[in-house]
Amino acid sequence: MRHPIALALVAGALAAAGEGRAAGSVVPVAKAELPTALHVYGAAVETVTVTSSKGDVPLSVPFKSLSTRVLEPATYTVRFSVQGESLELPPCNVRGRVSIDGKWIDPPNGGPFVRKLPDDKPHDVAMEVRVSEYERRIACGFAPRAGLPQDSREELRILGFESPNGNACKGKSCSPGQAVVFVPRAHDDKKPAAVLVGVHPWNGSMWTYAAYAELLAGAQEKDMLLLFPSGLGNSLYTAPAEDETMRALAALETMVPVDRQRVSIFGASMGGQGATTIGFHHPDRFATITSFFGDARFDVKGYVRSLLPDEAAAHRVNPIDVIENARHTPLWLIHGEQDKTSPIVQSQLLYAAMSERNYKVKFDKDPKYGHHGALVQKHLVALVELAATARAPAHPTRVSYKSVRPGDTGAYGVRLVRERASGDALVDVEYVAGRLRLKAVSNVKELYFKRGSFGLKEGQEPDLVPDGPLPAVPAHWEP
Repeated sequence: MRHPIALALVAGALAAAGEGRAAGSVVPVAKAELPTALHVYGAAVETVTVTSSKGDVPLSVPFKSLSTRVLEPATYTVRFSVQGESLELPPCNVRGRVSIDGKWIDPPNGGPFVRKLPDDKPHDVAMEVRVSEYERRIACGFAPRAGLPQDSREELRILGFESPNGNACKGKSCSPGQAVVFVPRAHDDKKPAAVLVGVHPWNGSMWTYAAYAELLAGAQEKDMLLLFPSGLGNSLYTAPAEDETMRALAALETMVPVDRQRVSIFGASMGGQGATTIGFHHPDRFATITSFFGDARFDVKGYVRSLLPDEAAAHRVNPIDVIENARHTPLWLIHGEQDKTSPIVQSQLLYAAMSERNYKVKFDKDPKYGHHGALVQKHLVALVELAATARAPAHPTRVSYKSVRPGDTGAYGVRLVRERASGDALVDVEYVAGRLRLKAVSNVKELYFKRGSFGLKEGQEPDLVPDGPLPAVPAHWEP
């Protein structure tokens, strides 16, 4: 579904000397183009000293090693020295206060933060990072760097777009009408690019995956765009959050060429379920789906009850309830066997359902991990490689589509019209041996096919023939 043209958001000029600016600071402009953001180009910090709020012995370590060093939950202070015109701090999970030469400031948001330095002498910097039980490590998108500031359409910035979902926010980390975008340096914005969409976990935000250095570095190497929409807080990716994700993708497509057959989606925890739900509801939009320890079917008696009050509400977001739609969308499941938050049985359910239908699925179980961001970090290189090479079929010869909401009407050029707004609707159509066969149908009044669907050539419009005792369903070829 195409949405109204996005409002590009472009960052303003650097403030007066001594003031800082977040890369997410935005000013709306009318022209639809990639927004710019202020970044610093210069030397990256290599070694830092890390102390904890628990009074542990300070550690002197390479900054790069922090993403894989297991730490106890606490607030940590990362100290280092820089020299240059300006300083850029990375997004981190979760970055707190920052001190420059002993003067503490509070950066305005979770994204990159640029600060003009008072002179060209060395400056002592301290950055607080709160390590959660989920991350258990200091996760930052890149090493702090000092040098020359420059407005750029490369790297991280905020993309703005029209959104009706402001009233659907669930919690504090809600940014309707905004998404984080990563564009590789030296990216050719005339060439359609692959895109990896990341939907964030419970208590996350659109900046969560911007703090995963391996993800940004991999996207840079593969010249791939990254898109991190807001999940509207702790939403379980119900309809408004799903709509927000698809609006963000549509907005990106108005601003930079995107190869629509090379868009993949992933997420962890709530985002794992969200990626699978969104991917299964829109199977023709995604080449692959990757779920890190996400749910397949919700228990409405548990913590989700405030969002999913009954089985009908859960049915609308349960990935396993629309498994039929994954016929052409490979699924990669990754789950820790020690996970007590989202038990591994959730991924086992999806794996069994996909395998039973001979759909493409991969299941990686890790005996050492629980419900932790480090398990995501472990697989990021492979995830980027998968997203960079995967390609969705444009016109598969068989289309299976199950609709659990009236607004979900089809995929791959097949559109169904329901008999009743209530209940599920299902259609399964295959072009084989010169005939268009109706293999399954329920709650469908009529069908519409786009020209070229099923891989048919210009002028081919075969009649729809039901298999066996199935009822005949009127079918129309759209002009």
